[in-house]
Amino acid sequence: MKLSDFATDLVAGNRYVKAGFGGFAGAGKSRTATEFVIGAYKLLEYSKPVLVIDNERGARFLIPTFKKAGVPAMLKETTSLDDLLTAFDLLADGQVEFLFVDSLTKVYYRYVRDYMAKNRRTFMQLDDWGKILPKWQETFSDAFVAARGSIVFTGRGGYSYEKEEDTPEERDEQGNITQRPKKGGYVKSGVKMKLAGETPFEPDLNVWMQQEQEITNGTLKVWREAQVMKDRSGIIDGKVFRQPTFADFEPFLRFLLDVPSGAVAGETSSRNIAPGENYDNYARRTEKQIALEEIGEEMVKHWPGQANDQKRARADAMEQLFGTRSWTATENLSLEVLKDARNKLWQISRGHDYGVRPGEPAQAGAQLTLVGDDPPKQAVAS
Repeated sequence: MKLSDFATDLVAGNRYVKAGFGGFAGAGKSRTATEFVIGAYKLLEYSKPVLVIDNERGARFLIPTFKKAGVPAMLKETTSLDDLLTAFDLLADGQVEFLFVDSLTKVYYRYVRDYMAKNRRTFMQLDDWGKILPKWQETFSDAFVAARGSIVFTGRGGYSYEKEEDTPEERDEQGNITQRPKKGGYVKSGVKMKLAGETPFEPDLNVWMQQEQEITNGTLKVWREAQVMKDRSGIIDGKVFRQPTFADFEPFLRFLLDVPSGAVAGETSSRNIAPGENYDNYARRTEKQIALEEIGEEMVKHWPGQANDQKRARADAMEQLFGTRSWTATENLSLEVLKDARNKLWQISRGHDYGVRPGEPAQAGAQLTLVGDDPPKQAVAS
């Protein structure tokens, strides 16, 4: 394999804009995100409509802003993830050139509620999150990253927490307790969007919006601040903007326009080299477990009592069937031997005489020779 056949020069494969704006209620995320969408739309010289996915019932307040900017926009009110994925398809088809989701949090909340309804849950348990988070990553996050078009979403704010260290017991030299042990509690350690896992940081630009207040000489002043929590270009990463406008974020867009673009080498091999289970052996183990359970049930059916003669009869039957009176040794026999013994027990149920009679001790030295492999009808039904 030649390097030139395997990879290309380091260039941008596209100039799509992927950005997220998070914050608590009243932080100005929708307004700031709208100004960002309009500014990016003009800078990238788009002409097709912006598709607004609205579930905050706030899109009507954005009508004058879009009209004043001369940017065409269309509206879809929905919290359905399926609708959002359809919007990705419209973006890829070129029917729209920009997708604005306000807010993604409600789509995620709906997704969790749908999971609970489908699986009859009244609350989410740990194993439920182990299922839903990877599926959200696969269904939305991976599709978002791969989407062929520019996308901006907003997300509602929440807090992240970390656990304080436990305080150990302390004693003085005389052995008197000076500090009792105390378990550390959970304290707020930061802010985040209320979205699954790494979703808030999938975009190239992540902005946290905050409403600030100050009382000076009895007068309340309110303003918004934008904290750039992530900027892959590094130009405005970490910066804070008071009363932000598109001009504050424009350097990020200029970077995308200035980097060289072209074809990028994609995946060369799709061969799966990850370790995996041998499902042939797994199926065989499952068959073996089923055969053991069926043998056990037949034994109990023929000799159901716990009296000594019934226990001895089961043990005698096992010895004639398997050459051992140990169930542990029986579990280690091959699938073929177990199935053969199970079929013999089924034949006993149909009246064939193998020297082992239901309800009676097995005859010493009797030979169990299989004359047919047909299980009884009730066994087939089960």
